[in-house]
Amino acid sequence: MAGEKHFRLTIHGDYTPGSADAPEIWAVNLRQALVFGTVDDIGTFPSNWDPQPSFTNNTETDWTTDTTYTINGPGTDFFDPESYLTDYVGPTLQAWMGAAGFSSHVRCTGASLYPCDTTGTAIGGNVARLTFTTIPLGTSSGKMLPTENSVVVSWQTHVLGPRGRGRIYGPPITADALTSYGVLDSGWVSTYLNTHVNTIEGLSYSAPAPTQAHLRTVVTGPSSSGGVAGYTRYGTIIGARVGQVVDTQRRRRNKLPELYVSDSISQV
Repeated sequence: MAGEKHFRLTIHGDYTPGSADAPEIWAVNLRQALVFGTVDDIGTFPSNWDPQPSFTNNTETDWTTDTTYTINGPGTDFFDPESYLTDYVGPTLQAWMGAAGFSSHVRCTGASLYPCDTTGTAIGGNVARLTFTTIPLGTSSGKMLPTENSVVVSWQTHVLGPRGRGRIYGPPITADALTSYGVLDSGWVSTYLNTHVNTIEGLSYSAPAPTQAHLRTVVTGPSSSGGVAGYTRYGTIIGARVGQVVDTQRRRRNKLPELYVSDSISQV
């Protein structure tokens, strides 16, 4: 066992078939610290666990899971990624989609849990996946904002400076969340904030014994600072913040076909 390790949880989805935005996809990424013991507010990812080959799959009521690995920790301790996906990730994502105010065109198709090294990439291509068979949808039936428009949720940690702040760009919301001035309604902002606080809390895992597996969502980064390699140090997320201005990400509009109209201009 060598080198610091962590998880990347990728939550992904698409849009309802037949809709104008159906060619598009969306995804958000969260980094997580798996520690056999206490997850510090500011810490270094552990190096006392490794992914081990394990090819299993399970079918639940609303989703299926499959994995290429399991986690063996120190001694006889272990962490089962499929159980975590079933007991924590699946129910949390269902609640997230039901409460965040996303457009009813938005679908959450599943999530993937990757064990990562200090480069931030999956170790040996390993992945554990949850695939929804009963696909959760957004609940707002209003007119959807463009796919590249997103409400940002910023994460806060005890780490000072930019390295202690992270963010995700959620899938599209609808126009009824906006005031007549084009900013987000304050009541909607509060609901969106509370939903994401509940999501981070719902993804937390604590084994019964204090020395066994504990998992928390964290902020970490690829850049080095003071000689410390990227994806080595982390800050546990202790708060969230949502603003009233909708952001734009051009990359969110990847495959959406655009129809043009044109006309000639006569010269007098």
